[in-house]
Amino acid sequence: MNKKRIIVDADPATGVPFKDVDDGLAILLLLASPEISLEGLTINFGNVNATLGCKIAKDVLAILGEKIPVVQGAEKRDDLGKSNPAVDFLIETVRNNPGEITLLAIAPLTNVATAMMLDDSFAKNLKDLVVMGGALKFKGFSYFGEFNFHLGGMATSTVISAPIPKTVITMDLCSQAVFRQGHLAQFKENAGSAVSRYLALNIEPWLNLNRKIFFRKKGFFPWDVVAAAYLIDETLFDKNPVTFSVRTEGSRSGSIFAFRNLADFAGADNVVPINMPRTLKVDKFMEIFINRLLKL
Repeated sequence: MNKKRIIVDADPATGVPFKDVDDGLAILLLLASPEISLEGLTINFGNVNATLGCKIAKDVLAILGEKIPVVQGAEKRDDLGKSNPAVDFLIETVRNNPGEITLLAIAPLTNVATAMMLDDSFAKNLKDLVVMGGALKFKGFSYFGEFNFHLGGMATSTVISAPIPKTVITMDLCSQAVFRQGHLAQFKENAGSAVSRYLALNIEPWLNLNRKIFFRKKGFFPWDVVAAAYLIDETLFDKNPVTFSVRTEGSRSGSIFAFRNLADFAGADNVVPINMPRTLKVDKFMEIFINRLLKL
């Protein structure tokens, strides 16, 4: 099997009170997937600061004894355009492996945008770019901007406007899948696995917070896991060619405007279509997600 060579740019916060657990889940799903060769984690500010994010990423890898590079990057949106170890790692790895590395961006996009700004060949030398971010109709976030896009509107605009094919996995799509109490129970029952024990311990507070405080009574949306699943099995998703722009400043930084559906992926008038899936085969996705993690 020819494995997909992946770098993940993330902002993991698994285990931090009141912070999302999805980055850690996405990383573990990729490690559990024979289709994937995970070759590095670059860490951006977002759910937590990049220093803490690095520690959490290393903790996640340590459960499985994985020795994958974890490289610290941007600490704030004003780091856009400034070199850092994560950006250097991205540029060097992609330059040395042109057309071979797929980048999964599941954090605010400062690291990714800076790599594009500092190396003109970076974007075109990627095999593929998959971004978790953006909202079209998700209440509140469609107006003010989804979290990852909002925390660096200029960085987001830089990445989205790059003239390369890319896939954007939106909040709207991710919210079709729900992690429920029954899923947590499966990890609790699988107590012989160190991964399942880790997940049971760290998922439960986030699940309860979503059900009781965010009024998502059924459970939480596994945002970044959906984006990771796109790399594992694209047939779980439909494909839709679109183009859009992103606001770069103010309270609506990161929100989408000038959105257009396109007829096909051929492109015209120097527009490179963006793939924005609208539907997810939820049952199959959840089966892959839960079963693979239970086997770790």
